[in-house]
Formats: sequence, C-alpha cells, structure tokens
Amino acid sequence: MQNRPLVLLVDDENSIIEELVWHLEQRGWEVLTASDGMKGEQLWKKHAQALKLIVTDIRMPGLPGQALVKQISAVRKTIRPALFIMTAYDDVSREEAHALGADAIFQKPFRVRELVAAAEHFMKLGERHNDLLEDRAELAKVPSSKIPQ
Repeated sequence: MQNRPLVLLVDDENSIIEELVWHLEQRGWEVLTASDGMKGEQLWKKHAQALKLIVTDIRMPGLPGQALVKQISAVRKTIRPALFIMTAYDDVSREEAHALGADAIFQKPFRVRELVAAAEHFMKLGERHNDLLEDRAELAKVPSSKIPQ
C-alpha cells in the first residue's frame, strides 16, 4: 500500500473541515482533524515527522491559530510541513502570515479547489520547499495567484 501524504486541518467550523476533508481525500491525502488549537497542537506533536501540510484557522477557542503557527514555525528547521492559514477576518495580512511562518493564507470564504491546488503545489515542491523556508523573502514573492489551478 502506498503511503498517502498526511495533512492536519484545524478549524472550529465543522462545515469547513468536512468539505476540506472530502476534497483532500479525493486527491489522495490522509487527513487528521482538530476542532481547536489545543487538539491541533496535540495532533501536530504526535504526527510531526509525518505531516506534509498543516492548515489552521486563526480565530479558535483555546489556543489561537497564530500561537499554533508560531510553535510549528519555531521547530521547522528539522520538521517542515507546508503551513497554511485560513481566516474570515482582515486581522492577518499576507505579510504578517509569512512573518508568522505560514506559506499561504486563505481568506474565508475561499474556493476549496484553490487550497487543494496549493497543497498539491507544495507536495510537488517536496524537498525544495525546505530550501524555500530558508529564505522567507523568496517564498513571499510567489503570489497566490501563480499557484496552478
């Protein structure tokens, strides 16, 4: 059996989780879910070496997404999943998201296919993603609109 890439979705909105799970599983991803930042942190720590992508909302009960993103970014020198932020508010700009350590930000409501395309884009980058993390400025230059649809 071929190993499927593992993604962690963290959001307190069940409808978003359900839709993302369906689409990612259709594309061959294995999906873990958490309904708040604390559960997301536990799953991240348990599966850190296997995760290829973490997608988290910013505003959630318990541990906010920004704190989770900062924790993950702090150890990404050895563990390097792609890291996406979702938000329904204008509280995080693209520049702030990159400064936190996120690779992409998605403003709710967003097209799920765009997030899935971005996930596949980062999977294709593979080890090159690790190199890009060394130079955040280089990654910040890639506009979201350039991610293949």
